[in-house]
Amino acid sequence: MARGRLSGQPKNRHNHCNWTDISHLFLLASIALYLPGCSSVGPSSVDRDRFDYINAISSSWKQQMLLNIVKLRYFDTPVFLTVSQIISGYELQGSMDVKGTLNIGSAMGDIVDLGPSGSFTDRPTITYSPLTGVDFLQVLIAPISPWNLLRLIIEGWPIDAVLQIGAQSINGLSNRKAGARSHAADFDFYRLLAALRRLQDADALDIRMEALKETDRVRTELVISRKDNSPEIQADTKLVRELLGLRPDQQEVQVVYGAASEKAHVISMQTRSGFQIMSHLGSNIEVPPEHAAEQRTYPPMPALSDSLSLPPLVRIHAQKSQPAPSDSFVAVNYRDYWYWIDDRDYRSKRVLTFLMIIMTLAEKGEKVQPPTLTIQGN
Repeated sequence: MARGRLSGQPKNRHNHCNWTDISHLFLLASIALYLPGCSSVGPSSVDRDRFDYINAISSSWKQQMLLNIVKLRYFDTPVFLTVSQIISGYELQGSMDVKGTLNIGSAMGDIVDLGPSGSFTDRPTITYSPLTGVDFLQVLIAPISPWNLLRLIIEGWPIDAVLQIGAQSINGLSNRKAGARSHAADFDFYRLLAALRRLQDADALDIRMEALKETDRVRTELVISRKDNSPEIQADTKLVRELLGLRPDQQEVQVVYGAASEKAHVISMQTRSGFQIMSHLGSNIEVPPEHAAEQRTYPPMPALSDSLSLPPLVRIHAQKSQPAPSDSFVAVNYRDYWYWIDDRDYRSKRVLTFLMIIMTLAEKGEKVQPPTLTIQGN
């Protein structure tokens, strides 16, 4: 019977070790199953990447525009790069080295050595397209179409600001011209803008657009108050007709591109190009006095004294030290000076945003679409 008890002891001990071995194997299998679940980064990266890239592109777009405005003030060459494609590729790898010894029936116990390792790789691919050739001509050199300006007015932009930025003359009334050969605006030009703004605020002004299929162009009409309004609105309506040389009863007038019109039902608007708008905005830069004295650029334009003159379209400051990020809407470094727009200057911010929008509207050429790629998310 003693032999029977001794022969049974190893058998029980062997069964106990089997359960321990199984628990170890189960632990290792769980770890192996867990690792692939941690390797997927695709879905979680969408929100982060989308907003990070939006902020980065927006910031670089503003900096590029401001830098080119500053460069034109110094008669330097503007260069535009467009971000045409962004591809984000991620790779998350994990591995687990397992070494162990199963000492079945030994008092030393089992020995398991785990060696985890991993790597994370971010490989963004960004494609830049320079603005050259026909696109450069269309966006920077060609005048902006009057209907593109009026389209912004339809969307709610102030008519006086849009025309002050984008129009050089309206029916022979000249806007201010900046640059080395600058001249003041006609007094009646400011009177016209002020009256049009009052009519816009009173909903006494309407703009209609009609696509002409036979010419692939847009017919644009300006409708001046048809209703009986207050004496002030009637006075502004009369003033607008007089300044534009329209008949006293003229309500609907066609807007075309040109310097002047001899027709009583047509308004000729000579618009500026993107290059002219940027040059005009650059005239408001507070350039260092020594740069003007050394003829690196022209001196600031003298301030106008008449009461109807509108304030500068944009104020661009210049200083040696970098402005505080909390104070600057956009800042760039050029010739060892920082040029920046104050974040508390809403008028200047609006004008810079307007310029970027209007130059986007000027892009008419066929865009070469980059190839469509499918990037694995994990």
